[in-house]
Amino acid sequence: MALDYRKLDAQAEELRTAGAELAAKGDGITPEERDSLMKITGQLNQLDELRVTARDDVLEEARHIAEHGNTIGGGPGGQEKADADVADAYRSWMRNGSEESRAALVSLTDANGGYVVPEPIHGPLIQKYRNVSPLVERCANFTLSGDSKMYLPYKATHAPVANATETGARAEQTEPTFQNIVLNAGEYYTDQRASQMFLDSDVGGEEMMLGWIYEDFAVQLNADIAVGAGTNNTPAGLFKASGTYTTMLSGSAGAVVNTNFPTLFFALPQKYRPNSAWYMSPATLAVLMGFAYPNLNNTPLVQPNTTDGTFSILGKRVVEVDDAPAVGAANYPVAFGDLSKGYAVGIHKVLSILRDPYTVAPYVRFYGVARMGGIPWDPSAVQLLKSNNA
Repeated sequence: MALDYRKLDAQAEELRTAGAELAAKGDGITPEERDSLMKITGQLNQLDELRVTARDDVLEEARHIAEHGNTIGGGPGGQEKADADVADAYRSWMRNGSEESRAALVSLTDANGGYVVPEPIHGPLIQKYRNVSPLVERCANFTLSGDSKMYLPYKATHAPVANATETGARAEQTEPTFQNIVLNAGEYYTDQRASQMFLDSDVGGEEMMLGWIYEDFAVQLNADIAVGAGTNNTPAGLFKASGTYTTMLSGSAGAVVNTNFPTLFFALPQKYRPNSAWYMSPATLAVLMGFAYPNLNNTPLVQPNTTDGTFSILGKRVVEVDDAPAVGAANYPVAFGDLSKGYAVGIHKVLSILRDPYTVAPYVRFYGVARMGGIPWDPSAVQLLKSNNA
């Protein structure tokens, strides 16, 4: 039976309000109220998981239909078979160089002494961006085509909802209003070389080389999404966007304290919480491992998951971001929110790798070019914690 999202939202909002009231009592909270607060947190997490699971199922089905023209589990063939044929022809020509196999490569060009790797080869490797980059995996991802610019609207003001009798007059409303942000994709490039002996290796050197190139792109994009300057079409960093997102002071110069985290959790609007997570560097997480919940009998703030090695705070996943700022008086070392609504990433659908076996003999040169960008989106979906009291 389908979930009733309206009922889930109403239940979650009631629990959030009750939890905020209890958390606001601080040192005045009773043992019974502490138990209630922990129970409320658990119930909120259960509701969040239900909503996220249902949403992910719907999105996965929609993506599959959009890409393959049928539902998940539909019959094979069509474009998938055509892609496989082109990929096989490319690999065959790279190994034996026959004119017959080269003629099959209708998507290749030989400008500048090289051959462009066809889409079926590198297209599936885009998944490496999500596997290697913990931020890209959770942001709103857009595929750019043609121009390297995209206008993304968000609702700046909410529309009022009024009451009227069945036949009563209804006043004209001018809201909601929307604002646009501009997502620009800058050009990333890499120039890498490998020996022909390596590429001919039994372990699949060609595929390994392409995979490493995509991983390198993903690592650099992740760093720029975290702390990019936002100039020259580079991404504007998540942890640098204090002018966009709501910020909170830790109350302690050059440090964060345990009381910051329940406050930050309940300050995020409930509608963003189902898919929310904590984002911080491993060094910051190590500091938090020594914290306990305020007024909860020294219960550790950070809870480890011994099954998969992840960590959580108030039931929300901690995502480790190597490039996140360290705890320091001028820094924002912790972000909390829903990046699928709060941060947009654009990756151009054409990512080219030129294979050049001529100009740097005896090496084969792989020249990769990708157009990628990122920008803060909905300012209400993410909150930043500044490790300072001013």
